[in-house]
Order: sequence, then C-alpha cells, then structure tokens
Amino acid sequence: MLGFFDFLGFGSKRRSALQLFDRTIAQNEVNPAYIDDGMRFAIYKWAQLLAPHELGPERFDLFLREAAILISFCVIGPAETQALWGEEVRAAREARFNAVLADETADTFDARIVKLVLAKGIAAPDIRARVSLETDETVS
Repeated sequence: MLGFFDFLGFGSKRRSALQLFDRTIAQNEVNPAYIDDGMRFAIYKWAQLLAPHELGPERFDLFLREAAILISFCVIGPAETQALWGEEVRAAREARFNAVLADETADTFDARIVKLVLAKGIAAPDIRARVSLETDETVS
C-alpha cells in the first residue's frame, strides 16, 4: 500500500528506499536493529550522490542492496557468509571487502560502507582483526 501512495506522490521515496534497505539487511541475516538511523541516512545520502539520477530508481535500489550485502559480510564475517550462501558468494563478498583494504585512500561507496561498519563497532571479530592487521602491516 505504501508503494501506491508513493506512486500518487503522497509517500516518501526515502522511506520506501530505507524500507528496501532494511528488508535486504534482514534477508542477509543481519538484524536491522544493528543499523541505527544515522547509518541508514548516511548510506541513503551516499547512494543518492553516487547513483546517477538519469539511470532511474532501479540503479539507486541497487546501491542500497549492495550496501546491505557488504554490511552483512562485515557483520557476520566470512565463515558465516560461506555457511549460509556457499563459497562462491563468500568469495565475491570477500573480494569487495579486500578491494577496500587494498586501497585505503579510496573514497568509494564500498570504502565508506566498510569504514562506517567499523566505526560503529558492529563488524565481526575476524573482520576487525583483518583490518587492524592490514593497518599494522602498512605502518611497519
């Protein structure tokens, strides 16, 4: 029903987008309560800035879904990701995470997501350990 009001111009596109984000988070085995409103709105704004408007709402929704998937990997960790969805899914998500670690100066959507999860302290212990190991290695 909410989509109907959005169609007529009475609903909130932001509310619908954030509901999609929350559903995707839950589908990826993360309790939406871990994601506070500040995180939700930051991710929404980043997606707004980075998703070209001329490509349409499906591109914007893709950014939010991809954010939820990366958050899931960071929160539940690689072992749980593999147990839930298999080795191929874990490898793909881990590759995105490793790409962020490979270029610490990058200001990509994925980099912002990983930094936000780490700053909020909701990352899985093995993810936190990998990030601190990566940082220690670059400092030495």
